[in-house]
Amino acid sequence: MDHLLQLIAENPGQFSDDFIEWLPQNAHVWNAFVSEALKVRARGRTHYSSYTIVEFLRHHSAVEEVGGMWKINNNHRPYLPRLFDLRFPEMAGMFEYRTVTKPRRNRFEDDNGFIY
Repeated sequence: MDHLLQLIAENPGQFSDDFIEWLPQNAHVWNAFVSEALKVRARGRTHYSSYTIVEFLRHHSAVEEVGGMWKINNNHRPYLPRLFDLRFPEMAGMFEYRTVTKPRRNRFEDDNGFIY
């Protein structure tokens, strides 16, 4: 995990603070994501959807595990393939990225219900 956190620290603009806090407590999600991505790559796919992998993990968790489902917040999903590319640079490009807006921490709501 320290190696992953170091990669994140070296690329701070690519990850939200929430993801950085979430990752150490959810290493099992990261490991499962990597495992599935490597299986897809081993089957000869050089381009794939990280969304599909996460949804597969959610489904597998719901069907196979007893006692609790994984919590994979959709806000964390975009950061898994980015970290994958940093961790496995020889496979970089397997996932496409969309622009991600990092959540702002200091939001407030005005009297009209608008959030700033």
